[in-house]
Amino acid sequence: MVCQNCGKNLSEGETICDVCGTVAVEQPNNSHNMGELISFSSKISDSAFNSYKNKSIKWAFLFSGILAVIALVGFPVYGNVSGEIDWPNSLFYGMGIGGMFLVIALLQTLKKSFDKTWDGIVVNKDSYTVKERDNGHTSRHTIYKLKIQKDSGGYKKHKWRDIPGVYSYYNIGDKVRHHKGFSFYEKYDKSKDTKIMCAACLSFVDADKDTCPRCKCPLLK
Repeated sequence: MVCQNCGKNLSEGETICDVCGTVAVEQPNNSHNMGELISFSSKISDSAFNSYKNKSIKWAFLFSGILAVIALVGFPVYGNVSGEIDWPNSLFYGMGIGGMFLVIALLQTLKKSFDKTWDGIVVNKDSYTVKERDNGHTSRHTIYKLKIQKDSGGYKKHKWRDIPGVYSYYNIGDKVRHHKGFSFYEKYDKSKDTKIMCAACLSFVDADKDTCPRCKCPLLK
């Protein structure tokens, strides 16, 4: 059994995911060659991944550009209507905020360009509940943590709040590979998985499929 929402492998007889609360659906036995799922895939070099990365960069700059225009126009309009910000200070505020959005997009692109492919192993997983008080109200939140030790030394840590993300996809001891330019870790051993996570869009896809139906990139298997 597997959780359709977060991809957690459930034990026999377990029908509701204890991580996200989704009702699990039993998957048919896969007919793929299990030996093909115990290795790091060479399909990451497929041109579909480069195309996906290029489109992601274009969309990031387009979105940042739209926000920049909104800030550039919005601040002067707000200043004129409310009278709280005088001209040309309202224009300068708009230029500053708009420029910040473009700089963020540029820095994210540069970060990906300096990224490297590396191997590691999942050494720790942890989840716990925290209480927070706000205006007299107490709320509970679940924190999920994942820690990966790099073969080259050092650690990579990830933390999610309330939404586990890909936390449940990995187990302690999993050998993984981070591919340059993607927020993804490929498992070395995927033979026990009924679903495989897409390296590009992070969707969970049936292991007997070859291509992600969402982004059309090949599954790494």
